[in-house]
Amino acid sequence: DEDDLKVADINEGLRSTLTVLGPQIRDQIQLELRLGDIPQVECYPGKVNQVFMNIITNALQAATERAKGPMPAVTVSSSVRNGMVQVTISDNGPGIPEENLTRIFEPFFTTKDVGQGTGLGLSIAYSIIEKHHGSIHVESTVGVGTSFVISIPVQHEGSEQKRA
Repeated sequence: DEDDLKVADINEGLRSTLTVLGPQIRDQIQLELRLGDIPQVECYPGKVNQVFMNIITNALQAATERAKGPMPAVTVSSSVRNGMVQVTISDNGPGIPEENLTRIFEPFFTTKDVGQGTGLGLSIAYSIIEKHHGSIHVESTVGVGTSFVISIPVQHEGSEQKRA
């Protein structure tokens, strides 16, 4: 069951997410996949894949928002550092204005048009990664693009079952 805590291959989760999103990518977006040799991670795979789905979808949408300039591009990479698996999802979209950067993980905060987004995706993603004792942060430059860095410990510390 995808809702259970288990050892999972994060790269496989990224690949399956991109397969699902394939129809949105087609030939309009240059997708670069740089998956490193990373250990498996003790996690809730269904929840972690939900985070990937949300952030990659946002990146694809952002990359296609530029009126002119380079071809829309999204890069998805994975690596391991200090006992953490890091997934970086970057786009060359318009970037996030500085005044919005501190608010993007707030529930119901959205810059999308009415009916285009609930403003819950990043808030839920943040909660999921926090539940994994990981972190998620964003770096963005207006006119250049945005990168989300998701870090998840290889070992899941203090799962609910162990605390009870």
